[in-house]
Amino acid sequence: MTRPLSARMRPGLLGGASVLSLTMVAVSAVNYGLNVVLVRLLDPAQFGDVALAITVVLTASVVAATLQMVASRSVAADPASAPAVRRVLLRAASVAGAAALVLLGGGAWILADLLRTSSPWIFVIIAAGLPVYFLQAVHRGLLQGQLRFTRVAASYAAEAGVRLLIAVTLVMLGFGPIGAALGIFASFLASAAVAWTRRPESGSAVTAAAALGTAVASASMMLLAQALVNNADVVVAKALFAPAAAGAYAAAAVLCRSLYFLAWTVIQVSVPLLASAATAAARRRIILVAGGVICALGVLGAIAAATVGDEAVRIVFGPAYGAATVLLVPSVLCATVLSASTFIAAVDLAAGRSGTAAVLLGGAVLQVPILMFLATDPLSLILFQVLTMTLTLAGQGVLVVSRRMRRLTLRPHAGELHPTTPTVSAK
Repeated sequence: MTRPLSARMRPGLLGGASVLSLTMVAVSAVNYGLNVVLVRLLDPAQFGDVALAITVVLTASVVAATLQMVASRSVAADPASAPAVRRVLLRAASVAGAAALVLLGGGAWILADLLRTSSPWIFVIIAAGLPVYFLQAVHRGLLQGQLRFTRVAASYAAEAGVRLLIAVTLVMLGFGPIGAALGIFASFLASAAVAWTRRPESGSAVTAAAALGTAVASASMMLLAQALVNNADVVVAKALFAPAAAGAYAAAAVLCRSLYFLAWTVIQVSVPLLASAATAAARRRIILVAGGVICALGVLGAIAAATVGDEAVRIVFGPAYGAATVLLVPSVLCATVLSASTFIAAVDLAAGRSGTAAVLLGGAVLQVPILMFLATDPLSLILFQVLTMTLTLAGQGVLVVSRRMRRLTLRPHAGELHPTTPTVSAK
């Protein structure tokens, strides 16, 4: 029998969760640092090829993150289902990996001609790594669902470290974008080697298909919304504004997206903890702690943007990006509201519901025409995004409150269906 979360919430577990969060922050810093190094080592055309390869990986990461989060939630909620969850999700990862290999690898020469890249082998190398990437995401999720956070952290550290070492070394040796792509491929192998888990020796061979389907739907909607909100505004800015204004907006977005990804580390750790919580009181404590951390990140980010934002922009991007300074505080506000909305969807995911994730995706889709038709400059673009995300958060709040009120109104009726009656002895 699995021990309740309250029995497992001791320093070792909390320390592991902290290690995972800090490791993911460090991994984000390494990835940013890698981009800066590659900018200095490559000419603009070559870096454009590398940026395209990274974009492909970021697109594929939506699939990988969905597999990881579903595995994490499912195993944490029902440890006995681990064999079935592992089998089903590895099969799904294999199908997704094969499709990526055929479409991206097989179409590499067409894509290279269409996107004017220096070599089709960039796409071939990335495509060869994606099946491993998807499979290791399932194994990471299984570890996370078992609350083995230190091992998950080690897999992230291995991925970032190998990517940095191999990519920079090969680029310095003159392999250019191909070297960077090989670094990405090697990082997938390193992460998989650390995260790989054996088939569970015991446990139920059957899992609830409906529960797994709900988890897949909820995680998919949440992660698609995240990708849409974090990228659509930059595309709209590029389409609507002059290059200098669009570049300033992109610079502010890059800085403030880092705040969202800090909050994302908290959300990722929270899902298995919430799913495995044995009591409502334990769930409330996790929600309060995680929600408090997310709010604190937003407050600290806003203070930093208001006080040292101008200096940060000059240091990171240079004086040419001074117009980005005025966008930092509203961008932080947007990132904070998005983080809060994503966290509410994650709480629903852990509980086996998908309603608030659907609201989040609806808001993410709605923001695109609003930004396209109403924004007139970069500041109005981010303010409309803040408005859309705030309305989305409010919609989620209405759904949560109405759900709670429905439970409260049904509770007395449930008692009336089974009234207590005195026992009558038969004579």
